[in-house]
Amino acid sequence: MEEEIAEVVREHGWFAASVSDHEPPFLYSIGLMQTCDHPELIAFGLEPSLAHPLVSSLVREIRGGATYAHPGTAVVPFGGDFRVGFRAVHPTQHPLYLGFAMGYCRFIGRPGELQAMQVFWPDREGRLPFEPGCDLDVFQLQPRLDIPLMPSEVRRFERQWE
Repeated sequence: MEEEIAEVVREHGWFAASVSDHEPPFLYSIGLMQTCDHPELIAFGLEPSLAHPLVSSLVREIRGGATYAHPGTAVVPFGGDFRVGFRAVHPTQHPLYLGFAMGYCRFIGRPGELQAMQVFWPDREGRLPFEPGCDLDVFQLQPRLDIPLMPSEVRRFERQWE
């Protein structure tokens, strides 16, 4: 799988890993660290037909000089001006959600170097999940990966894969 991902990264600069059998579904980039010197991006709760264009528009902005490597908000061109938020994914969350990106980092000789930013999208009132008053349905579709897992949660996950 890593060679397949590496080929797409060589050709297009990044690979989109779509996980649609998870609830909520999510999509993340692989290769931005290598090709753009930028953390990978991950977005939850959108169908691939929306998630891929959103992440693609962010990648275009990154290639044009923008950076989303720090927590904050930005207005991006996505069907008009679209406000999104960013938070750094805590390393304890990487094995649960970014497995192929971790494997790619090992494949290219950069094990343990993975960095990722979670992309948050707003509710109908423009509030992001980490802002007061965000619609509960929108909040629940976007788990907070910036919050570290408890050691017991990490051990439970590790036992599942033994």
